Amino acid sequence: MDSIIMRVRILHKDPSLCDLLKNMKPVDNVTTTFETVSYFGDYHGQQDILLISDDINALKPYLSEEKSDINIIYTGSPMDIYSAVDFYPQNVLDVWADTVTDEYKLFKLNRAITSHMTQYNAWLYKTWLFSLMDSLQDLVWFKDMDGLHWLVNSKLEKTVHKTRETMHGKGHNFIWDIPAEDEGKSELNSLETEREVMQSKSLVISDEFLKTDNGMRHFKTYKSPLFGRNGDVMGTVGIGHDVTDFNNTSIELEMLIDNIPIAMIICDKNWKPIEANRLFEKTFLSGNNNLSRFDYNKWKKSVSEILLLRHYNEKKRYYSEELKIVSNGSVRIFRVVEQEIMDYFGELSGYYCMFRDITKEREYENTILKFANTDALTELFNRRYFYEYIYSYKDEPMTVLFMDMDNFKLVNDTRGHIEGDLALKTTATVIRNHFPESLVARLGGDEFAVVISDDAMPEYEIKKRINSLIDEIDARFSPMNLGISLSIGMAHTNGNMKDVDAFIHESDQMMYRVKQAKKRG
Repeated sequence: MDSIIMRVRILHKDPSLCDLLKNMKPVDNVTTTFETVSYFGDYHGQQDILLISDDINALKPYLSEEKSDINIIYTGSPMDIYSAVDFYPQNVLDVWADTVTDEYKLFKLNRAITSHMTQYNAWLYKTWLFSLMDSLQDLVWFKDMDGLHWLVNSKLEKTVHKTRETMHGKGHNFIWDIPAEDEGKSELNSLETEREVMQSKSLVISDEFLKTDNGMRHFKTYKSPLFGRNGDVMGTVGIGHDVTDFNNTSIELEMLIDNIPIAMIICDKNWKPIEANRLFEKTFLSGNNNLSRFDYNKWKKSVSEILLLRHYNEKKRYYSEELKIVSNGSVRIFRVVEQEIMDYFGELSGYYCMFRDITKEREYENTILKFANTDALTELFNRRYFYEYIYSYKDEPMTVLFMDMDNFKLVNDTRGHIEGDLALKTTATVIRNHFPESLVARLGGDEFAVVISDDAMPEYEIKKRINSLIDEIDARFSPMNLGISLSIGMAHTNGNMKDVDAFIHESDQMMYRVKQAKKRG
């Protein structure tokens, strides 16, 4: 509660009056000062002044027909006041007869200052109320039991282009300029909610649609009961919040989300779904639009296989991952981005979860990789991929077989390049059949290689397969009588490879020595 300083100025023939009045019982939130003066100065424009005098002529300049800030107590006959002015002064708080007791004077002074403080508080509350009401961007109004307006705020004044004074005591139809043909329906809707407020004696929230200079507007109204001193409802107070633009924005956002070519679902901060666009429903929900029972995280875990682990981008505040999902009977690959939604205060309020179908992208990438890493004729890995693989796994134990087709040139020279290509494809197939779990590559021409990881098979098994491979190649090409065979060199590393090129050269030399031995034998 605010406090005031009441300055009491006394001009009186009784010099002891000032000392007497200082014994007055204090009034809450009022600091009272007393001073005896020989004349009253110019107090006009000042506040909280109380003049006490038995000289009506000294008081006459301060007597006011309307309430002013200068308050007066006259000690004498009321008739003196009527003889001084031809009206009853509104700022005369009291008149004390000469015969009243000192106790009466102290009591009446306390009552006069208390009354002034009550009036001050009434002004203060009114100022607070109007300042608060006029600071709001919502419409505010107070109505009586009959739905007539007592008080409105400046926002409502501006909205309907009417003043507070004009609207006082008027009903809904007058305020909103409702045409005669619509009067019953519009006012009925408003009065119904107010009757509900008065009957329930509690807050009622409703929607009202009203026509303004800006067209039809949608107001969310909050109406509460006003209680009189006896506890009975004496009227209502209402707040109207214009949600038209918000609703329009919400519709526009919904249309935007619904028409973007990415499946999207919006979840709250606890991952409970709020909204999903049509593409998400069509792709994943099979036309089931009921999101109230949809468990997003449980669904994602049950239908997907992780291809790329979930990663959090701290700067942009989103999670990303790649998932393989069975969608409408086919296997699709999706890049999933779960973008955090932050509120005005920087607190997490939900997630935009976007599923972008990248199946064709991955298929295209795989096709590109296949062409880049595969020999077109034999469909084995090519020389480039072979070298990349060796470099990538040079710190791991492995065995490398280098192979060369003996007398292959005779096939091309005597049978032609078509038969030569067929011989290469046959050789590639036989090698792959003997080492299906290993990397098999065509290095170029009639040279092949096999990379066997150390834990794939023991050395005796490798040698057994080499012999079987040589025998099958001999059997396949013996009808050609061209002496086609395979020369195979083998090199092994325990994972301490220092020089990859030197290791490959060693393997190649092992194969070359085998080929030379065949020629000498």
